[in-house]
Amino acid sequence: MIGLGSLGGAMARRLVSLGWAVHGYDTDSARLSAAVAAGVKAAASPAAVGSACDRVILSLPDSDAVEAVCLGESGLIHAARAQLLVLDTTSGYPMQTRAVASALAGQGVRMLDAAITAPAGGASAAQLGQLTFIVGAADADLTDARPLLDALGEHVFHVGPLGAGQIVKLVNNTCAAIAAIATLEGLLVAARHGLDLWQNLEVMRVGTGHTAFARHPAMLQARDRPGAHIGLMTKDLAYMSRLAREARVPLAVGDAAGHLFQMAARELGPQAGIMQIADVMERWSDARLSFNPAAATDARRGSLASGDCVVGLIGLGNIGAAVADVLLQDGLEVWGYDVDSAALAGAAARGLQAAGSPREVAQKAQVIILALPQSKVVGAVLFGTDGVAQADNPGLLIVDTTSGYPDDTRQFGRRLAARGMRLIDAAITGERGGANAIPERNLTFIVGGEAADVAESRRALDHFSSHLFHLGPLGAGQVAKMVNNMVCAVVGVGLIEGLLVAAKLGVDHQKAAQALDHGTGASFWTHNRAMLSPQPMKGGFYVGLMTKDLRQMSQISHDSGVPNVLGELTYHLYQLFCRDLGYFGGIAQKIEVLQRWAGVTLDGRSLDLEPLE
Repeated sequence: MIGLGSLGGAMARRLVSLGWAVHGYDTDSARLSAAVAAGVKAAASPAAVGSACDRVILSLPDSDAVEAVCLGESGLIHAARAQLLVLDTTSGYPMQTRAVASALAGQGVRMLDAAITAPAGGASAAQLGQLTFIVGAADADLTDARPLLDALGEHVFHVGPLGAGQIVKLVNNTCAAIAAIATLEGLLVAARHGLDLWQNLEVMRVGTGHTAFARHPAMLQARDRPGAHIGLMTKDLAYMSRLAREARVPLAVGDAAGHLFQMAARELGPQAGIMQIADVMERWSDARLSFNPAAATDARRGSLASGDCVVGLIGLGNIGAAVADVLLQDGLEVWGYDVDSAALAGAAARGLQAAGSPREVAQKAQVIILALPQSKVVGAVLFGTDGVAQADNPGLLIVDTTSGYPDDTRQFGRRLAARGMRLIDAAITGERGGANAIPERNLTFIVGGEAADVAESRRALDHFSSHLFHLGPLGAGQVAKMVNNMVCAVVGVGLIEGLLVAAKLGVDHQKAAQALDHGTGASFWTHNRAMLSPQPMKGGFYVGLMTKDLRQMSQISHDSGVPNVLGELTYHLYQLFCRDLGYFGGIAQKIEVLQRWAGVTLDGRSLDLEPLE
């Protein structure tokens, strides 16, 4: 083992505990002494390690260090056993790794790259044998290395020849950096609005905004802000930027994340933990992140309440029609209205009671669900001619599922309260997408409003949802929805950028995405890899709707005084996607645009376009 720092030392101790004979070297005498105390046999040089061992693991900070250890004056190349196998776990630069391997091969030494990712922390995962390895290697070399890799890790992903593991690791770390910044930007906005941040992370975990940080919230929660050194992350982001430049593939979101990490590293120093970037972002935002898991409530659906709840539905598009069908199936009386007469007639044919106006729906119902595209439409439905507010139905509860603007929603709530009516916002999320999740009763609601009103709303909402998170007062659900959608959008663009760089360099995008899903680069997109196709699926959530949500998040962040660099950049990219694909383009179809910009498809086919210079 060459390199006995936090990760290398943990791997060495793990192997000793399993009965392996481990020879170790480190330029830091204190690290070497600590390893010797744990049972490692000290070596005087890299060459000494190579002459004593059949396999050597490198755990070093960068490719320059690898080159020095392998080819330097007392390097492995000078005293290695024939057919020695070198396993380079360094997050290195793949072209430099290949050059080192070529020199070693001249002396009969084999080399593979086995980059490491571990969302719960590399050193602790190494000690438990829970690392994930992303490997670039010849098949025979990987077979020889498997006993070591299996002793240290629970996942091994073979993504291509030598260097491919490091390419995918750089994509992983870039996606992790993007996800960290986007999540922090969003949570700082949420903090300014008084939201329950732990619940917000839970929303993201079960929704489209989920990343490794939602899966492992301790990375954000701990005040010591754990993680590898921020200097190592900035190094990896610089490597990724260099790869993209050499491949002539745009890396707009990834490069922006790289510059933000550079700024944070300047403030913190290179030895600070990666997640201490949160400290810097708190200062930039004049806000503080505070997580209270002890106050979390059970968001899962309970037993359905019985009774004669009469439900009104205004807006009978994909979402509203699907909701109506489930409620009717469960035997509830449902009244509905839509300006589209065909949509209203279709729902009526399936058993819905058709109303002639929003006012009539409000007169008949106990709970009204609004399924509308934006706040402007909600205002017209509530307060326009024959609007909901004109009904004589004091105590009426209105549930607004629109991804709307929270300040508008709060104003609507005040005006309705003057009429004796109540309003809560209940934004929708979920991995399956609204219209698909409703028949499965698997929707997730993100709710803002009075606790008693939220509890009453479950008489209707629990019929077609699996989770309901109460984030705070009126408007809180919409803020959390904007945070969720912003993170989803930012991470999605960043991932496609990275995968296109990898594709240009010959890496299979599906293998790469599978590896990322087990690492710190995990996200909604890596978990739903069917969406990552060079011929992307059409339909689903509209590009125009995501653009609207990003515009609203832009406004919310400006109003809150919170910098939202990656969110703003992605908003402008989505404006371009929307111009190209049209409002009703499917969200996955942004891949078509990004492929044209890159001049390569996700499956590595070059497009017949003028090359970028």
